[in-house]
Amino acid sequence: MIRNYFRNAFRHLWRNKLFTALNILGLAIGISACWVIYRILDYEFSYDAQLTNSERIYKVISAFSREGKESRMGGVSAPLYLGIVEEIAGMEHVVPVFGQWINSVEIKRKNQEVFIKEDPDQIAATTTSYFNMLPYRWIAGDKHTALNAPESVVLTESRAHAYFPNVKPEDILHETITYYGRDTLTRTVTGIVADYYTPSEFTTREFFALPKTNYEAYMWTNTNGSDRLYLQLAEGVDANAKLREINELDARHWSAFEAERKRQGNADVPKRGRSYELLPIREVHFATHVSDYGVSKTSKMVLYGLIGIGGFLLILACINYVNMSVAQIPQRAREIGVRKTLGGGAWQLIGLFLSETLITALIASVFALALGRLAFWALADIIPAGVTPAAGAGLLIGFMLGLVVLITLLAGLYPSWVITRVKTVDVFKNFFSVIPPKRRFSLQQVLIVFQFTIALTFIISTIIIGMQLRHTLKADMGFNKEAVILVNVPWKYVSDPRYKDKQFTLLNELRQLPGIEKAALGSAPLSSGYSSSPFGYAPDGNNPVEITGYKKLIDTAYLGLYQIALLAGRNLHASDTISEFIINETAARAFGFATPSEAIGKFIGQRGNPSHAIAGVVKDFHTQDFYTPIAPVILATEKSSLTAFNIKMNTHDPTRWQATLDAVREQWNAFYPSEAFEYRFYDETLEAMYKQERQIGKLINLATVITILISCLGLFGLAALTAFQRTKEIGIRKVLGATVTSILALLSKDFVKLVLIAMFIAAPLAWWAMNSWLSDFAYRIEIQWWMFVLAGFAALLIAMVTIAWQAIRVATANPVESLRDE
Repeated sequence: MIRNYFRNAFRHLWRNKLFTALNILGLAIGISACWVIYRILDYEFSYDAQLTNSERIYKVISAFSREGKESRMGGVSAPLYLGIVEEIAGMEHVVPVFGQWINSVEIKRKNQEVFIKEDPDQIAATTTSYFNMLPYRWIAGDKHTALNAPESVVLTESRAHAYFPNVKPEDILHETITYYGRDTLTRTVTGIVADYYTPSEFTTREFFALPKTNYEAYMWTNTNGSDRLYLQLAEGVDANAKLREINELDARHWSAFEAERKRQGNADVPKRGRSYELLPIREVHFATHVSDYGVSKTSKMVLYGLIGIGGFLLILACINYVNMSVAQIPQRAREIGVRKTLGGGAWQLIGLFLSETLITALIASVFALALGRLAFWALADIIPAGVTPAAGAGLLIGFMLGLVVLITLLAGLYPSWVITRVKTVDVFKNFFSVIPPKRRFSLQQVLIVFQFTIALTFIISTIIIGMQLRHTLKADMGFNKEAVILVNVPWKYVSDPRYKDKQFTLLNELRQLPGIEKAALGSAPLSSGYSSSPFGYAPDGNNPVEITGYKKLIDTAYLGLYQIALLAGRNLHASDTISEFIINETAARAFGFATPSEAIGKFIGQRGNPSHAIAGVVKDFHTQDFYTPIAPVILATEKSSLTAFNIKMNTHDPTRWQATLDAVREQWNAFYPSEAFEYRFYDETLEAMYKQERQIGKLINLATVITILISCLGLFGLAALTAFQRTKEIGIRKVLGATVTSILALLSKDFVKLVLIAMFIAAPLAWWAMNSWLSDFAYRIEIQWWMFVLAGFAALLIAMVTIAWQAIRVATANPVESLRDE
């Protein structure tokens, strides 16, 4: 019997090639979307999932509260780990991971040239506890003693192969490596471990031994983002209780530092505006609110959004299949009537239709694999680097079969039930219909409304996200960023005496090039990195005012290059050291000055440093992204800290830029090594800051296109059903004088009603979702009524184009053909 089911199902699918192809396309899109999203989710949620006792492992993060603003950072004070080891019980492992900044690595290998690697990354100092907490496999050396000696270094297998190619791991032990940074270090290889390839925040490839240090008291008040600390609590230990002890420990040492400063006659001690928090290790990857340099993070809300998109696309594909299948039932009425007359029962008819659905879903799953590969290629800049389209055969087959069974049930049960409702006597009297009575909605119409509600929500979201991104990139930022390139002098050359002050000579040479309008030294106005410090002002020596300001070091040409307007005072004078300041409007108001001119000549100072006069006040400009309000900014000049070139082209014609860039490169090579020349256009740098927003926008755009496509397939099916069942009615209307236009209006008005209903449902949903998303921006667009009207018009136009072919075909048909059998 099953064989007969499938044989008949294949025959039906082959006879109706158009509907079969549309169903397969819709389901393949839904299945491929689910597969791509599943691969992303599987990767993202597997971060540190293989850690033993992960439920007891925490990352210590620093929480700051300053001037009513809160922030989080993944670094801690360096002495904290020793304080916990020595003063707090209940810890199974205390694991410091302190990032090391190295300029170059040098290795003298036997019978080979000296190996040098510039700017090596993923190097950290830690202790043996690191390898006790993490499940590394040791290839050579002893994990219990490998980091006991201060000059030890442990390498991962991949790093060992890079440094010592074609050498056995056991032969690498006791080899020496020289590291050049602030200091020159010689380390001895004491261990080789297998690479830790599982998705993890633990990405170190070279492990230095972290020696015990007698930290000075002031170190407890510092926080370094590259000094990270992890704790594995003993079984049964309360994390909240230990967190209280950690904060009490930090407060005691902060108080000790304050007392020490007072004994020295210095009462200027920063207040403790920091506390520590414990973040479960499985939540670290999703802690987007925590600032962590070089750590991969993903928002859980984005992942949940992906789940929602995948679910919607699959449901829409099933809805499309239901509508297309029901649309074909009138054409199959005689076949169904004959089967029932010959004794076919309800379960046999259901089995027949479910077998058709199963075959369609199986074929769609095969095409979905190809579409999935295409999606991975098209979305390469969105999909995380570690996510691959391939998976184990068992996982792939299991996932696809699970989806096929789910689709068969979701998409096949309702049409199967409709088939069983066909009455044989009605079929042979030629008045079988699945069109509902007037003023009643059929399930097909409800499903079409649902499809277009989702489609309209996506269309509205696409419009609003696009408008906000254009606003963030095109809005007035308070400075001119057009045709500006940035070039940084690498830190290793800044600290090298051989290159001392060469940037100033190079700057003068660049200003002589014909393609350059202006050149200046200083940190870019708006960037992802910043330095903030407390600045104080004491009016008449009383009631001092202290604010936190973003400090930027610039030269005298900087304001002119970026066209930052002076509201009062003058530009900075050239100086080797800081001798005066320029502040922005926000800083002037924060200090209590009524007008910009009132601030001129007043003295302000960075905490712990001498005070200097305010030389000028500039108009506010953005120093951070549009999520953050404009903050107080203090500009100064300090010769030794000016290492970033800002170069403005004298033309906005991109075709002429390459010649200028070649000239800049030639001049650069005369002063610095050629490999150190890396430039970037400033506007591209600003766009990169909104990478996640652009990814969300691209994802929504893609979801919109797919949703509209699937919705149109469903609408096409319902239009075909309507056209088929009203053929004779339209024939009579034409005989009585109806025009093609009136018939088109007759067939279209019902579908227009469905789209309008969907619009009224989608509008509040989209407004709520987009208003929530925009709330994170300090500078945002306002949601306008025309955005909803535009989305509704687009949906109506798409719907009309979809049903036009069916409507025109029926409206232009010869009425004789439709009425001749009456």
